[in-house]
Amino acid sequence: MTLAAIIVIALVAAIAAQQVRTSTRTITDLTDQLRLRTQMVSAENTLIYELLTEPMTQRGLAVGQVSDPLSMVLGGAVVSDDTPILRVNGTAYRFSPESEIVVRAYDDQSFFNINSYNPDYSSAVLSLYGVPEVEHARFAAALRDYQDEDGLRTLGGAEAGDYEVGGLPTNKPLRDALEVCAIKYWDESAVCADPGRLLLTARTRGNDLMVHQLVSEPVLDLMMPDASAQEVRDVFAEFSNETLTSFNQIGAPEFDVIRDPLSIVSAPGPVLTLLIHTPDTRLTHRVVLELTPNSLISPFVVHSKYAIGGDYTQNILRIERLDDVAPLPQPTSIRTER
Repeated sequence: MTLAAIIVIALVAAIAAQQVRTSTRTITDLTDQLRLRTQMVSAENTLIYELLTEPMTQRGLAVGQVSDPLSMVLGGAVVSDDTPILRVNGTAYRFSPESEIVVRAYDDQSFFNINSYNPDYSSAVLSLYGVPEVEHARFAAALRDYQDEDGLRTLGGAEAGDYEVGGLPTNKPLRDALEVCAIKYWDESAVCADPGRLLLTARTRGNDLMVHQLVSEPVLDLMMPDASAQEVRDVFAEFSNETLTSFNQIGAPEFDVIRDPLSIVSAPGPVLTLLIHTPDTRLTHRVVLELTPNSLISPFVVHSKYAIGGDYTQNILRIERLDDVAPLPQPTSIRTER
């Protein structure tokens, strides 16, 4: 056999070996993804079950707490000191001691209301997203035109003739925060520059009230643009344990103001946002659901589901040490510990 033939055979063997290694890695990666996705589904279902069966208090879900129906409705269940509380402000929990999945629950009052018609509140929110103040009026006008039932253009707004895509504006209420990115002016703005950031910080809801003990870390990150990640985490902990009790204490007094009669403090729910993700956020699912326990047909309704990612999502949600994350409070009937 000539030297050239030996070299060719060696090259073919090396290429084949590399292809085998690549295929093995691919199969391993797919197997790992399937395992993680299965855990994520289990975590989501467990969290929904707890939301449906455990009493909600002003601080969060009182896991294992027996409460009368009136207290559950008013959010005033008496909670003993040793009752585990599942916070609904985005606090991270590990699904189980063996799991690599992190779960978080958020009340609607944890987010900005991106659908506000109040000019002062809307302007404050748009400024945090980086929209110049000179553009706030036309953003508000376009938002109103997108949802109202007439075809009359509001001053500075946008109606059908201003859109290149047919069927816009919808002339219907917004279904989700991400829909603002279909609206004229909003679509090319800083608000929609990072869909992951928008989905982690904003919701469409009926009032503008933001409750300090429910405020989320991503929202605080926008409120405190000059703060470090650790400073934001520290402030989040202080709001959560009520060491801080107003947004004025972090230089954002505009979010303490109650501007409309619908903005009243109430117990968390019935609309909540769930985040289920891996520690590195490579897999991150966002689910918005509404609890409807009085319905015999469907005890909850899923309004939207998104897989989200990007640098912002990774930076704000990433868990460096999974062992430092508290376990998900669970009633003994479904506890996932072994």
